[in-house]
Amino acid sequence: MVGRGRHQHNEINAAFKEARKIESLTVVESHNGHRWGWIECTCGGDRYKVWCTPRNPGTHARSILKWVDQHAECAKSEEWS
Repeated sequence: MVGRGRHQHNEINAAFKEARKIESLTVVESHNGHRWGWIECTCGGDRYKVWCTPRNPGTHARSILKWVDQHAECAKSEEWS
């Protein structure tokens, strides 16, 4: 059993660690069906769904990191405007 706030796959937990470094991103755990939760961007209200049992956890973690990188730029542009 995995504790609250942690995903069962280490690759995805590592992606969460990167997401939590950015102030404008929030990791929300809310189990609903196959969804573990989501990562939310406060800049534009965009969300990225995180699944409990992805087919390939490594690929899912890479796609999370790609989304985080895209929204990290959004956070930087919000700081300067």
